[in-house]
Amino acid sequence: MKTTDSLLVKFLALVVCGVMSSVSAKASTEDDYDDGYELDRLYAGASVTMLLPQGGGDMRRLGGATARIGYYLSETLAVEADAAWLEDCAGLGVQGLWHCWGYERFDPFLTFGARGWIEGDVGPVAGLGTFYHLTDSWSLRGDAQATLGVDGECDMVYSLGLGVQYTF
Repeated sequence: MKTTDSLLVKFLALVVCGVMSSVSAKASTEDDYDDGYELDRLYAGASVTMLLPQGGGDMRRLGGATARIGYYLSETLAVEADAAWLEDCAGLGVQGLWHCWGYERFDPFLTFGARGWIEGDVGPVAGLGTFYHLTDSWSLRGDAQATLGVDGECDMVYSLGLGVQYTF
């Protein structure tokens, strides 16, 4: 169990270092290049969430809500933190979003990061989803993610979400 905790700490440290290097690289290039396009960077959202654990354990199918806050590093890359509240389970996550085409009305994306479920699994998370931008500020968001059970009783935890997002 100690080895698993050590691997998780190393994984989270790697994610944080990657995000920090992206922020640093973006900050240094912003001074050198200005195309006149101003990107709205900060966003927040909420969604209804369905949790689907697989492979045993005490976790069961649950419905609940997820809140997230994020920051766009560029037109195609964002970093976000989220918190999920379900019937008898809660989770926290940090992840990156890579938008396939940048800002378009229909905007598919991939996610990668780490998530921990209280009374459940801790591990790396990956997924996919899409935005449908209603206006420059409001968007509909749908996503599906999988958390690999590195530390916990479930082999894999799937989550499905549908919600809204507001970009400041």
